[in-house]
Amino acid sequence: FSGLHIVGGVDISYPRTNPDHAIVALSILSFPSLSLLHQTTFQVCIDVPYIAGFLAFREIHAYKQAFASLQAERPDLMPQILLVDGNGTLHPRRFGSACHLGIELNIPTIGVAKNLLHFDDLSHVGAKELKGVFRDGTREVELKGRSGSVYGRAVRPPGLASNPVFVSTGHRVSLDTAVRVVRACSKVRVPEPIRVADQQSRKIAQTIESIVP
Repeated sequence: FSGLHIVGGVDISYPRTNPDHAIVALSILSFPSLSLLHQTTFQVCIDVPYIAGFLAFREIHAYKQAFASLQAERPDLMPQILLVDGNGTLHPRRFGSACHLGIELNIPTIGVAKNLLHFDDLSHVGAKELKGVFRDGTREVELKGRSGSVYGRAVRPPGLASNPVFVSTGHRVSLDTAVRVVRACSKVRVPEPIRVADQQSRKIAQTIESIVP
């Protein structure tokens, strides 16, 4: 990764008191030091209902607003690669949020999901079984459907944890490279660009929850 210097992560949180009120966070980190360079957070109203398998259509405009803000404030910090809290090709249509956002922004993206998305072609793979595999020291497991399609990889985090993250290609990046980037950006289970964004969006969501009667 000799030419990689700036990585980004996006996350979105919803206050439990108002599920149509979203807090979007975009974090920009240096690479390989993973120090925080910039963070953009703001609140938006989401008027698209949640439909399983179509999450990108609910959240994509909020993410695009975050990048419009970054472009206006610090165009020099546009990430060279973006980690998305969600799925890329690990999706029943092989086109999750990371794919959608990557195409909209025309930057390389990687999907990093905390939970395994279940769908027909991949229904034989279980998260509990994967944890057992990782306890034996395995570092990666290919997520291959009954059809033979490879949707992504379950990747064991650093340290002794056996609970994997689920990595998939988003846009303009191979699966091998996606896994390498995720590993290089991880100090704990969740890669730093997403973890930092997640912490900030959750903090604001919790503040909103605390002031709503």
